[in-house]
Amino acid sequence: MLPNSTAEEIRAAIETKKHEIEAQRARLRRAQEEVSQAQERQRLRRELDDHVRQLEEHSDCLQEEWFLRWEIDRDEDGPHLPNIRTESRAASTNTMETEHFAHCVTKGEFVWEMAGFSWLESMLQQRDLPCWSSGSFAVGEEEFHLRYHPQGGVLWKSTGDRQQGSLALICTSGSRVALRLRLLLKTSGAFVQWGDTIQACHTGGLPRAYGPDVHEERSWHSGLPPVGIFGLSHKQLLQSEWVQNDCLTVKCILEVRPDNRGVSSTFTPRPTVEVPAPTMGCDLQALWETGTCSDVQFVVQGEVVNAHSQVLCARSPVFAAQLTSGMKESVSKVIEVDDCEPAAFKSFLHFLYTDNLEELSSVKSKEKDSSRLSQVQALLAVSHKYHVLRLQRWCELQLCKEITASGVCSILCQAHLHQATELEKACHTFIKDNMSEVVKLPAYANMVRAWPEVSLKVNLFLAGVREPAVDASQDSNVLGQTGKRKREEAE
Repeated sequence: MLPNSTAEEIRAAIETKKHEIEAQRARLRRAQEEVSQAQERQRLRRELDDHVRQLEEHSDCLQEEWFLRWEIDRDEDGPHLPNIRTESRAASTNTMETEHFAHCVTKGEFVWEMAGFSWLESMLQQRDLPCWSSGSFAVGEEEFHLRYHPQGGVLWKSTGDRQQGSLALICTSGSRVALRLRLLLKTSGAFVQWGDTIQACHTGGLPRAYGPDVHEERSWHSGLPPVGIFGLSHKQLLQSEWVQNDCLTVKCILEVRPDNRGVSSTFTPRPTVEVPAPTMGCDLQALWETGTCSDVQFVVQGEVVNAHSQVLCARSPVFAAQLTSGMKESVSKVIEVDDCEPAAFKSFLHFLYTDNLEELSSVKSKEKDSSRLSQVQALLAVSHKYHVLRLQRWCELQLCKEITASGVCSILCQAHLHQATELEKACHTFIKDNMSEVVKLPAYANMVRAWPEVSLKVNLFLAGVREPAVDASQDSNVLGQTGKRKREEAE
């Protein structure tokens, strides 16, 4: 207060300070009450810990009693064991007893793709989250999910122990289940296992984390493996081979044995016959490669390829029509193919005979990027032409993974031409997300000029308008006589 303040002003200032003191006392009382409440919560947590420990002790005792009951039921323990006269036993040669411990085991796989992986830390900061979890998946009757922590911090707090790690499986089952876990990371099209196979028994009650680098905070020591996927920090992981196109792909292979007390037992003669693995795929492949009993010839851009009409008719309705409905091919048994490279057409025939997509994937992974893309595009065209739906859908899926700024226009035109709707949607989404880069390319200008219907669909998608259902074959009406040229450009 100023020295020349009046008495009334001083009295008013005194009253103000009194009110401030009362308010401060009220805040102090509330703070003291909150401290008391926090102390009570702490006491209750310790009481809960005691109950949890007692529950675990009872669970261990219960397991021992169950095992004892099982031995008593098998007459291996108990106060009333049978009197067995060993001298009267007959010899039991050529017999065996089999205990089926795995008869109720369920196996499952779960693939978790984290696209835009370099944005994960920023997103976690925005949401004030320490780590990120996948959606739930089931193996048998049990629910699980995967969890990733960029800093290798706390994944789950259980029974007072703070479980830490980078990537882990979270088991939330309330029952006792045995687990066998493998975590694999994808690189260059193949999955590689990280760490050893984990075998654990989940005791039920509280959720637990399982993974190659999962550890309890209080039990960490230098003898344990380094925290991080393949020992890499999150920053190192972003620059590693495990992150492809800013995407980390994790596969979880999980085997679960539920809480079944019974064990299936059999006492049978020892089997002496081994059944060979199926060989039909290999046999049909050899039949095609040797040309034995072949009755059809393909002339693929001048190269002759032999085949069998029965296989072709069974695998393709188009071939069945050509070879059985009185068309010239049904008489000459010669089919001209001018719109496909010989290598791609042989891969197509190989699939018709073997129905094996894995071999196509292995060949595809050995090719260079440009060759791989053109090979899959050629397979999409020929599988669409001959109505081989499974191969067509596989090609569509592979092309969805190969979309780039330089190739999206070519892929989109082909998707439109061959009614590959999911591939078309993927191209639209890519163009929308990378519009500033795509519109600068000559391929985009060529697409707008030569494919007006495709360009219209792109514009409708960018505007958020649901596209009309227009059959791709109408391009021939819109574009006059340019359809053949467009097919050649798209392929």
